[in-house]
Parts: sequence; structure tokens; C-alpha cells
Amino acid sequence: MSRSALSIVACALVAAGVPAGGTDVIESKVANFTIEEVATGLQIPWAIAFLPDQRMLVSERHAGRLSIVEPSDGSVTPLAGGPTDVFIKDNAGMLDVVLHPDFARNSLIYYAYTAGTDSLNTTVVERARLDGHHLVDRQRIFTALPWYHNSIVYGCRLAFLDGYLFITMGDRWDLRHLSQSPGTHLGKIMRVHDDGSVPADNPYNQITGAAHEVWAIGVRNPQGLAVQPGTGMLWEHEHGPLGGDEVNVIKPGRNYGWPVISHGREYSDEPIGEGITAKQGMEQPAHYYVPSIAPSDMTFYTGSAFPGWQGDLFIGALALTHLNRLVVDGETIVHEERLLEDKAWRIRTVAQGPDELIYIGVDDGLLLRLRPAGEKASTFVEDSATTTNPSNVTDR
Repeated sequence: MSRSALSIVACALVAAGVPAGGTDVIESKVANFTIEEVATGLQIPWAIAFLPDQRMLVSERHAGRLSIVEPSDGSVTPLAGGPTDVFIKDNAGMLDVVLHPDFARNSLIYYAYTAGTDSLNTTVVERARLDGHHLVDRQRIFTALPWYHNSIVYGCRLAFLDGYLFITMGDRWDLRHLSQSPGTHLGKIMRVHDDGSVPADNPYNQITGAAHEVWAIGVRNPQGLAVQPGTGMLWEHEHGPLGGDEVNVIKPGRNYGWPVISHGREYSDEPIGEGITAKQGMEQPAHYYVPSIAPSDMTFYTGSAFPGWQGDLFIGALALTHLNRLVVDGETIVHEERLLEDKAWRIRTVAQGPDELIYIGVDDGLLLRLRPAGEKASTFVEDSATTTNPSNVTDR
């Protein structure tokens, strides 16, 4: 890259709030850190999956593709052989990507995207082998039903747990009532084998008329999914409407309430349905936000680079543009901290790298990492969690 090009990139990073050289120290409650630029120019980096050689597999939502980012020099190389039927509009495009748990042996990756047209589209999940910078042996293993004609509220995160693949699906906005019907995939959490087949012990497997992939029902726009290390519990978060974003612990056969109960309101400020927040047989969230932060990706931090953050849950925030840190005790959130609020970044994805640093992707096209900066005094006692926040936007 020429000196003039490097100068242009540096100016753009400074304008975006990234300090040159990552030298500005940010002080948080239990950790101090600096921010470093990893790559630029991505088209909404929606998800990050780290390869064994520490390169980053990144989904670019509005490019409709998967790319490999080399963190040592920031180079971005799109993969060849990917899908050609990606529907790109509003919330639609290339969505999540994860590695098979046995990737080192089988080279399999799993990715989700919206397929179709303005007239009819849906979310699909495929798997393929990664061969250099090519996808080979592509196989579609899941198609969300029904297809529909808008381009919003797809949800869609993927996670492996105990060898099973979990898939989240949004309610597609107009079809919210289907979140309570196990006969569709909308507003649901699904569980399948790694080839897309249905496990025999899925909770709706023996129910006539049910979609047998369904694991849990009653979610709205689930854009975060993570397995808690040590416990193996599956955590999910979802966008509420006007307020009422939720963090949930997902258990088989449970009903998470949408749209019967909600801590939010319609965008018109009218109540959701009967305006109730609880009902027998429906789960309460572990944490909720009123008004919304518009949560995106999430991950549990397990590294040693930030000892004060071990076991914490990190969530990107789009509407309130920050990195949300939740301290977890069992199935309870006991403290919340908001990092990087002054940057005005729509944080779309967050992941822990093999170097035990935290990486974030920003809608403006940046990939960044947080690096520890000196020791933080351990005398701070974190206070109780709060659930009050200002603002809201859809998908946002």
C-alpha cells in the first residue's frame, strides 16, 4: 500500500474514533485497554469465526459473501465458490458463520444467508468445506419455513453445542403470531444434527403438525447465541420492539413468550397485545433493556488477557452504539457495564480471538481488537445490574 493510501486509511480511522497506533488508554471498571485496527472496508461484518491458523473468516452481510481476513496485515480475500442466490436488502444478506467442532479434521464451515427475491425469500443454512480460498462440496442443510416477501427480522445466529447445531430465526415482523406456533420455524430456536437431520429427542419431534427441528418457541429477533463455558448452557438475546430487548437461557421445549408477553411496546407506543409482561408457562428473561440497545452478536469471554472479564458476556449494541458487558452468576445477570459509548460505533459482531483478545466488527466496515493496557486496581466492587437504557431502532 502506498504512503498516500496509508495516510487516507489513517485519517479515516481517526475520524471513526480509532486512535492512531491504538495508544489511547480506555479505562473501564475492571480493565484498561487500547483499541487496534485490524481491517477496514468490509460491508457490514456480521460474524467472525477464527480459523486454526488465526486468520478470520468474516461474513459480509451487504456484500453477500464470506471473506478471509489476515489480521497481520488487514488484507481481505473473498471466498470463491459461495452461493449465488443471496438476497441482499435491509436486514437480508450473508449472516452468521461458524466452524464445525471438528474443523481441524473435516474443514467444514456452516453459514446462513437469505435466499430468494423481493417476492419470496427466507433464511437458509449451508455447510461446505473450506479449501484454501474456495468453498467446495456445498450442501444446503436447513431452510426456514415459510418463505415471505419482506426483507427484515431474520434473526439468525448459529452455535454448536454437544455436537448439535442450533439455529435462531426471527419472526419476520408481519408474522409475529407464528412465533407461538411450533408448526413454523419463525420466532424459534432450532436444533439439528450437523448434517441437518432432526435429533430423535427434540421436544416437538412427536407432535403432529410441528416443525420437528424446533427446540424452543416465542422469540422475536434473536441475533445473539452463545454457549457458556463450564456450564454448557445456551444463551440467546433478541431485539424487542420499542424496548424489551431480552437475554435468555434457552432450554428445550420452553416458551419465551413473544408476542404474548413483552417488556416492550409497539413502535406506536401502544401496548403489545394485552400489555402483559408475564404469563404462566412462559419464561422471563435473565435480563432485559428498556428502552432498547438493539443487541447484535454476543460471546462469553474466557481468556487470561483480561482477568477481570473472565466469564462475562459481551454483546454488541447497534442503537445505543456500545459494547455491553454483563456479569453472570449462574443464570442471573448481576452487573452491566457499557464500553466504548463515546465512539458512536454500531457494533455488529464480537468474538474472542485465539490470542485471547476481544475483536469487534462495526457496521462502518471496521474490524477492531481490544488489547490490555497495564494493570487495573482490583478494589472496585461491581454494583447490581440495571435494566434502564435510552433509545430504540429496528434491526436495526
